Amino acid sequence: MIYTVTFNPAIDCVMRVRDVRFGSINRCETEDIYYGGKGINVSNVLNELDCANVAWGFVAGFMGLALEQALIDAGTACDFIHLPAGETRINAKLKGCADDAPSSEAQTITGADVETAINAKGPEVDAESLNRLFERLQAIGAGDILIISGGTPRGLDDDVYARILQGQQGRDVRVVVDATGNLALNALPFGPWLVKPNDEEIAEMTGCDPFDVAGLVEGARALQQRGARNVLVSRGGEGAILLDENGRLHQAPAPAGTLVNSVGAGDSTVAGFVAGYTQAREDGRDEDAAYVHAFALAQACGSATAFSPGLATRQTIDDLLARIEG
Repeated sequence: MIYTVTFNPAIDCVMRVRDVRFGSINRCETEDIYYGGKGINVSNVLNELDCANVAWGFVAGFMGLALEQALIDAGTACDFIHLPAGETRINAKLKGCADDAPSSEAQTITGADVETAINAKGPEVDAESLNRLFERLQAIGAGDILIISGGTPRGLDDDVYARILQGQQGRDVRVVVDATGNLALNALPFGPWLVKPNDEEIAEMTGCDPFDVAGLVEGARALQQRGARNVLVSRGGEGAILLDENGRLHQAPAPAGTLVNSVGAGDSTVAGFVAGYTQAREDGRDEDAAYVHAFALAQACGSATAFSPGLATRQTIDDLLARIEG
């Protein structure tokens, strides 16, 4: 079984607005609501890939109930911990319209490819609720995969990921960490099976050059030396790099396509890697072949989301995977 943990889920309200003017009433042309957060995004893409999983995390208040019900209605298995106070956050995303032209009166840059985001903090996670999560984590069985991703809300220290990994020591659980800064660095000594920084994040963590492939490889090696087993570096339009636990280096350019939406592309990459490895091993492939397939499916899923208005769909993933592996 695969489990995802999202500490700070969100409801994203994406509005397309022409010529935003501060201090005035602005009306949007379109609005879309997305229910997610990094781990939830991973769960949704795993569903597209027919990988059974359960989304865990924290929700609060009326907005938390709405998010939970929306996921259930969409077929995502979830078992959230309900916090005693606060509200699950709502993030406002303002985007330009496709036919926008620059205006001298506008107070923001216009255009369909420009986004201004206002992300809320989210509710505070109290000690009792956090303990409930740690109790739940003890139910994970040998051979299962646990994916913890994203930032943490108020009330949590930056050692919380490390504490989760420490609790899984010796239990034959593969733990994936998709986080930045000290959240990720503190977890490395406990041997996460996979860490998935992007080029900017690995540069921040290791001091490597994010624009140089050799530098990124050295950064990946540095993370391995600190405890990570596999390091997958996503590079947006430049492709991806994988340094696997057997010392093999995998590199590939990004598939050709038109960027539509980069939100969730990294989460989709994680889902693709986990699904690709799991399915390859279930099919009887050896570990080297499993990592080759995992890397290919990770690229396909990440690009499928980047080329779509929302998260990747199975058809787009399959089309891209055929191009990558063909």
